[in-house]
Amino acid sequence: MSAKWKLADRIAHVTRILRQHRFKNIVLQKYKPSISPYSGWFRIVASKNTYKIYVTELILDGNITKYSYTLLHKNKPLLRYDNSPHYPHISTYPHHKHVKETINPLQKPSIEEFMKETQEVIEKNQ
Repeated sequence: MSAKWKLADRIAHVTRILRQHRFKNIVLQKYKPSISPYSGWFRIVASKNTYKIYVTELILDGNITKYSYTLLHKNKPLLRYDNSPHYPHISTYPHHKHVKETINPLQKPSIEEFMKETQEVIEKNQ
């Protein structure tokens, strides 16, 4: 996550990725820009059949400083990537992922990797 993002560009990027993975009903649910175009907070929700994704990011000075990417199936969590600092024993602290009830290290914390894993999870569930 090293690119410097303008908030509007990041929202457009995330929206494109969701569309590429055939998610629909993409809604910018929450949006709080800062004075700087390189800072702010947003939440996007998108759906595909019985699946729903929430993407939440806080961007400060062009850097993604907090994130949470969540995949739900029929409102039950299947997969989540986030960097909340509550699992210090994880080798990739604070980055980690929740796979159903299990907490695992997160080697590649990005929306791109999350969407790749999301596709795998959806394929296994069908």
